[in-house]
Amino acid sequence: MKSFILILTLLSFPALSQQIYQVNEVEKAAEPSGGVAFLNQFITANIQIPIKLAAKGMNARVFVKGVIETDGSMSGFEILRSLNKESDAEAIRLLTLYKAWKPGLVKEKPVRQAVVFPVIFRTNPMPEYDSTQNALIEYFDKNNVETTNPEKFKFRNVIPVDERGFVSGDILFQELRLGNWKTNLSLPFEKKEIWAKVSGQTKTDSVKAYSISAKSGNFADAFEEVIIQPDGKLLSHAHYPGGGRPPSSGKYYFVSGVLKEEQIAGDSIVKMINWYENGQLQSVVELSNKKSTLIKNVWEKDGSQIVKDGNGWAKIKGSSFNQRAIYEQGNVVNERKSGRWVGKFADSTLAYEEFFKEGTLENGTSYFDGEKVNYESDFILEPQFKGGKNKMFQFLGENLRPAQAVPIAKGKVILSFVVREDGHLGDYKIEQSLGKSFDDEVIRVVKRMDGQWEAGMLRGRKISVRYRLPVNFE
Repeated sequence: MKSFILILTLLSFPALSQQIYQVNEVEKAAEPSGGVAFLNQFITANIQIPIKLAAKGMNARVFVKGVIETDGSMSGFEILRSLNKESDAEAIRLLTLYKAWKPGLVKEKPVRQAVVFPVIFRTNPMPEYDSTQNALIEYFDKNNVETTNPEKFKFRNVIPVDERGFVSGDILFQELRLGNWKTNLSLPFEKKEIWAKVSGQTKTDSVKAYSISAKSGNFADAFEEVIIQPDGKLLSHAHYPGGGRPPSSGKYYFVSGVLKEEQIAGDSIVKMINWYENGQLQSVVELSNKKSTLIKNVWEKDGSQIVKDGNGWAKIKGSSFNQRAIYEQGNVVNERKSGRWVGKFADSTLAYEEFFKEGTLENGTSYFDGEKVNYESDFILEPQFKGGKNKMFQFLGENLRPAQAVPIAKGKVILSFVVREDGHLGDYKIEQSLGKSFDDEVIRVVKRMDGQWEAGMLRGRKISVRYRLPVNFE
């Protein structure tokens, strides 16, 4: 056993004893792939500052000394200029995650090189943070206009938070009565253990995690959800608009804790920024509400740019199939797909082939599960009631019995349900209620539609889609 340990020690000694060059001793200095601006963007997107520090407002730097290894990672961390214990630890965490350095070169060979890098901490003051209660507190006057004048306080929202600023208790909506704050409404805090799906290059796995949120009892209301691993690493922080609709914005992480994708919602577009797991920026793509994809910029994993200002040859992540990741590539002209595009699984198996003209799909062919299918849309086609919407509303009119629910009423029930691949329905949820009797009546009638639907479609294949149905009562 001792000789075995000795052999391992001798084998590893040369790597540990490799010379560390200073910046003035190399022919080409180590640098982040794509440049310092990309590393700073990575830091800005991934940084997690304790809220007690961030709330005060920050504009400072932590200077970190380390060694850029030949594999693009950084090691041997040493704080040269400290800010505080928490910020120092965060600076090292960020630089540990970033593995997209281009090492220094001597005689055109990569070498280990010492560097000093400043990690910037910059936040705006958060006057709504109350450190005595560890909560975000917003105050409003009698007209529900936000105010900072204590003499005008009438209502307030209290959001308990943890050290990273995530909700940690019931959210309270309170009113000032006779000098005391009384709770009018609360959103219950929930932390539950789940198995969260995480996508890799070849397959989708599940890991144990915790879902953290605070929701109202109304299915239609918006909420935020944080999914976090037992070791504290984030998997996602998403903003849901309510009603069972997918997140409107959010951040999604690799299991390693590196940010994978950021969605930023605007008035009519959603901006998608993706990173490789080594921290290198991958792509900037915009999705508009007109069902068009605008490809702004794309980079390879080594930092070389392949699409610049909307022109070039793109390699980007496509829609998955049966939880298998798909990667697509093709020509980009003026931010739009042009000519032939192909989508492949991670093992290079062909998934689909599409032809575009100025960003519009002319025709496509999918090869999922060895079956060849032609299609003319690369966006999800909503499920349809057999015979169309007029037939659907005719069915509702002939079968709804509102008088059996309540004699006199006026309003709207919004029901959402999943139309599965076989046309059957399930997972019924009331998004907007008009009262239990009306809600139950709508669900009763919609359940009678089971089997009378054509499934939603994506690339010529039937898929499960959630459908929202408004039902008016006069």
